[in-house]
Amino acid sequence: MTKELAAALMTEQIIEIGTRHVAEVFQAKVAILLPDAAEKVRQKVGEPNPDTTLDAGQLDLDIAQWVYDQQKPAGRGTETLPASQALYLPLKAPMRARGVLALVTGREAELAVPEQRRMIETFAAQIALALALERVHYVEIAQDALVNMESERLRNSLLSAISHDLRTPLTSSVGFASVLEEQAREAGGDTGASQELVHAIHEEALRMSGLVTNLLDMARLQAGSIRLNRLSGRCSRKPSAPRSPHRAACSKAGPCRCACRRICRCSSSTPC
Repeated sequence: MTKELAAALMTEQIIEIGTRHVAEVFQAKVAILLPDAAEKVRQKVGEPNPDTTLDAGQLDLDIAQWVYDQQKPAGRGTETLPASQALYLPLKAPMRARGVLALVTGREAELAVPEQRRMIETFAAQIALALALERVHYVEIAQDALVNMESERLRNSLLSAISHDLRTPLTSSVGFASVLEEQAREAGGDTGASQELVHAIHEEALRMSGLVTNLLDMARLQAGSIRLNRLSGRCSRKPSAPRSPHRAACSKAGPCRCACRRICRCSSSTPC
């Protein structure tokens, strides 16, 4: 088992190797429980072998969690909850516990022998050491990086689909609604209800177009693809004295040609 664990690169491989060897040596059904992100132990086996692996009905996760937290054995053959069906042993690594080893065997008398008990504890220590090795950690980091890359690719595909498949029909809908609204206004007569309906269609199409645009902008901001361009230069026109503490009204007519137009929010109708 030591040689196989030394060659294992993934957590799933360590679980399979440890389960198989412990089951063969002790003629038992085994489960290796590992903590999740919330430090709650769970059985992480995609397709367990029913001949060597304990199923969920034979496990008591509360006892397993206590063993993981306290780093002490519990269950069958111990002084803590001896009436339990399974024996739970902590997988103690040099720094901290890495999980819990649970097993149910028909030869319970053998586990009471000190030599057999030390052997199963040695098996648990080897499994814990294999889980604590750095190479397994770095393989998991590489897998996370691959998942992030795939997520980024899917995100870009989604943005492309939104850009082409949603914005184009929305733009067309806004244009058609605008034409219908203009035609209804020119027709006049008793078409008040029709004008309101066309106006509602136009407003909703504009709102949806704005939502899609905001969604795309937020995605670009999160991806870091939007960069702010800082413009240098001095304003060639002096701003007028403010008439209120919040906004300044422009005193000169005509468009502003300087950089101040980016920060001017005039309340008057005179163009800045």
